[in-house]
Amino acid sequence: MTPSSHSLKVISTTKAGQYDIPGHPEHPARVLRSLEHLKTLWPAETFAEPTAAPLEAIKAVHGEGLVHLVQEEGYFDPDTPGAPGIFPCSLLSAGSALQAAEESLKGTSVFSLMRPPGHHATPQQAMGFCYFNSMAVAIQDITRRGKAQRAAVLDLDCHHGNGTEDFCFGKENFLYVSLHQFPAYPGTGRQSKGNCVNYPLAPGTEEGDYFPALEGALKKIGEFKPDLIGVSMGFDTYEKDPLTQFGLAKKDYRKIGQWLKAVKVPMFSLLEGGYHDDLPFLIEEFLAGWTS
Repeated sequence: MTPSSHSLKVISTTKAGQYDIPGHPEHPARVLRSLEHLKTLWPAETFAEPTAAPLEAIKAVHGEGLVHLVQEEGYFDPDTPGAPGIFPCSLLSAGSALQAAEESLKGTSVFSLMRPPGHHATPQQAMGFCYFNSMAVAIQDITRRGKAQRAAVLDLDCHHGNGTEDFCFGKENFLYVSLHQFPAYPGTGRQSKGNCVNYPLAPGTEEGDYFPALEGALKKIGEFKPDLIGVSMGFDTYEKDPLTQFGLAKKDYRKIGQWLKAVKVPMFSLLEGGYHDDLPFLIEEFLAGWTS
């Protein structure tokens, strides 16, 4: 069945492949192959090029020291080394998130297919393949400009989004809700705190345990009554992912998309993790469920 293009926008660019860290699982093909595949399924008008985020938007979330080190392509840790091109790619990834948030308020389902991911980057520290926290940049900007009053983040990456949680914690206009594997990197997310609600799930979790947790997460978000929902969409919950131990099947991503579609709140989604070669087809399933 051909996916529907109804109210879908995909923001992406081949420029996301401008940096490459040899041997690193977060490699250019994640985005480039996925973009190539999606373009065979949806019409050309579905796709848009991102523009770089302004530095002011980055600095509204991140400290000067972190921004400077990314600019200098400096080393953070073995997972997050500097690389030529990492700074412009990080600005494009954050800029794509800004565009996705803005566009979603018009009633469009918007997916940012970019790299690097962002949800591990805290206000002061890059880590876990993440340099700038694109989700935090997007929700901070959209609320600061008064486009939305209350924003919720639903983090569906297999790893806990410690950076997004750190940014959201204690801010009454934000809600952070995460489903993730525990124990796993980065070791956070064992319990909820304040406006940050965590659903730690055991290695080996399959759809029978996953979807009841997702139902609880969506209920929490509904009670918050957000004007906007940002979804940190990780595909490393896949049963074949090399970095994690969850057990979701390809068909489950269509179901996730369908559940999100049923939430009648403006929503945008950003690519976070997902490191198996099946990633293009997992994204296809998710977008088909979200928009068909």
